[in-house]
Order: sequence, then structure tokens, then C-alpha cells
Amino acid sequence: MASVDNTGKGVKGEQPRRNAPLWIKLLLGFHVLVITSRTIPNAKDAQLNGKVSPPVFDIGDWIRVWNNRYLKGAPPLEVYLFSTGTWQYWDMFSPNPAYIDVWLDTEIIYKDGSHKFYLYPRMYKLPIPNKYAQERYRKFYERANSDEYKFLWPQVGLRVAYLNDNPKNPPMTVRLTRHYLYVRDPGKPQEQEYTPSMFFEYAVNQRDLARLRALP
Repeated sequence: MASVDNTGKGVKGEQPRRNAPLWIKLLLGFHVLVITSRTIPNAKDAQLNGKVSPPVFDIGDWIRVWNNRYLKGAPPLEVYLFSTGTWQYWDMFSPNPAYIDVWLDTEIIYKDGSHKFYLYPRMYKLPIPNKYAQERYRKFYERANSDEYKFLWPQVGLRVAYLNDNPKNPPMTVRLTRHYLYVRDPGKPQEQEYTPSMFFEYAVNQRDLARLRALP
């Protein structure tokens, strides 16, 4: 690193101190703004729908409403985040924390009619070292189980078929079953049993399965 004199200029005979180009600074500032917008919690539904107004002096509520309406979800920002893979989602805390615990298991039916059950990676059942490597599967399924993302269900079924493949007795059908439990508010009785719901039956595409078998 070059030394500088009291005026901030490089000492004569030495290379000036390097600095980032302006476009990088602008991009960094834009990126920080976008991911901050994404991580700000959502506004309360009634406030966002205009049924009630935030309290006059509650700056936090006003910021959340403004952010939801004008920044978070704006098409140009969505395109940037999802095309670069840098999207953010933060739903652990108030005012709208996640309130559904959901996990997946599957039933695989083979050509000879035999059945097998496969448990999609579930953090609750995994030892601590495995949690670090497989946490991404839980995050994926939090989205993929929703009807909004049903276009992913055939790919989930294909992946399960591939992981449980037997070329001599190939899987023909994969049934996806979600198990969900609503986390109740403090002070309210909490359910103990998960509710199962078979939500998709995938007829295994044998050509796609053969393509996966051929991968190195």
C-alpha cells in the first residue's frame, strides 16, 4: 500500500492508493438498498390493504407500508434479485413471522408394484453436522410445497425417483405428502400432531430418469 502525505496525495515516486471504480460503488449501494428492502418485515395486512392506517408516530409501521407498496416486489428489483440469485427473505420476527412447520415424505411405487417410503431431508431428524450441509433443502421445500410453486413438484418427484432408482425395477410413481402443523400464538393451546396431505402424484418420466442415470 502506498503511503500518503497530509494532503491525501501519494508520496512522490510511489504508486497512488487504489480505489474502486465509481460504477462498483454505485452497484454496491444499489445492492445494499435492494437487499435491505427485501429483509424489512412485511407490513401488517390491514395496514397494507388500507383498512387501517399505521399510528401517526409509528415510523417503523409507515416504513414497512411504504416499502411493501413501492420497493419490495417492484418488478425491476425482482428481476435483479432473482436473476443474480441474491434475493433475500426474512420471516423470523414480527409483525408476520412464519407460523407453519411443514415437512415432506414420499411414497415410491416401482414397476413390480412394490412400495418404498422416502423422507425428504428433515432438519429435526438430522445430526448436527448434516444440518449445515442440508439446511438448503428445508429452505427449498418451504417454497416448493406451496401451490404458488406447483411447477416445481414434478422436479421434486423426479429427484426422489432418481435417489431411489433401480434400473432393473424402475420407479413408476412418486406421491408427495406434506405434513404441516400450525404454530399457535403464545398462550393458546398448541397442536401436537402434524396433519398429512398427499398433494401431488408424479408419473415418473422414464426418459428424464434415464438422462439422470447417464450423468457422471
